[in-house]
Amino acid sequence: MQRLNIRALVFVFVLTPTLALAQAKMTMSKLAGDVYFMQNSGGSSNSVFFITGEGVLVFDFDIRTADQTLAAIRKLTDKKVRYLISSHSAGDHATGAWHFREDKPVYIAAKNQAKDLFMQEAKEFEERKNSKDPGNEPYRKGELVRPDIAIDGPTTLYFGGLTFQITPEGRGHSTGDLTVFVPQKRLMLMGDLLDTEIHPGQGESAGVWYSNVNGWVAILDNVMARNLPVETYVPGHGPVHMARGVKDLEEQKRYFVVMRDEVAKMVAAGKTLEQIEKEFKIPPEFANYTRPERLKNFYKLFYNQLIEKGY
Repeated sequence: MQRLNIRALVFVFVLTPTLALAQAKMTMSKLAGDVYFMQNSGGSSNSVFFITGEGVLVFDFDIRTADQTLAAIRKLTDKKVRYLISSHSAGDHATGAWHFREDKPVYIAAKNQAKDLFMQEAKEFEERKNSKDPGNEPYRKGELVRPDIAIDGPTTLYFGGLTFQITPEGRGHSTGDLTVFVPQKRLMLMGDLLDTEIHPGQGESAGVWYSNVNGWVAILDNVMARNLPVETYVPGHGPVHMARGVKDLEEQKRYFVVMRDEVAKMVAAGKTLEQIEKEFKIPPEFANYTRPERLKNFYKLFYNQLIEKGY
């Protein structure tokens, strides 16, 4: 077990004017004490921040919306952001560190995340930076900041009277998903390993697809098997379900198992991927989930994994 109690800055970030554009509104709510949840109104990535006597820790940050998270922090405290942690390397979770540059925080990520941010995620960032799409304006004005510390095993950070148990969970939604358990608050930050009331997204950047359903289910099983004293699992997308506990993880696992089994039946009936994409009917228990446009890539993911021809 690695232990961190860091006070020094590792890298100095490039200073650039603050972004004015945000693509979706972030709505703030309190999770516990001085812990705040920023939910993306459009169903994209959420963010969480902790205000402590020693400063602020932020979990997940999209360059398109992290300015709103920073503005919320500034309204609540004059303490600086000391730590950033990203759940995985996807652009909607790990590109917004640039917004916090003036506070000179230490950015912690899993080792595989750091690699991704030097590879396909960096390529995607540059593609968006050079794009003329108005929705990519934040990319044109910002810079991609990479992690200062890349961990390759469970790591404990003691900060501001809280214990942050940071665990690289392996390959599920991404090549390197990471969770954070905060025992004093009975919270666990799940990133995109948990999406609530929304169809999960298949991880992709710059044409590289890397989600693995079997790995995702195994991670959920591993987290549940720890029997941690968690009241609330905080999702990467969708609303937080306060005090619902492990039921959220059970529902997420059941989603994958049920959806995969339905695709398996169609494969067994000789259906092609194109037929599956056209004919698949969402099971009633998940009919209320939003963002159905995400399903097409998941049909492909299920199909390829079931016939063992890639991800």
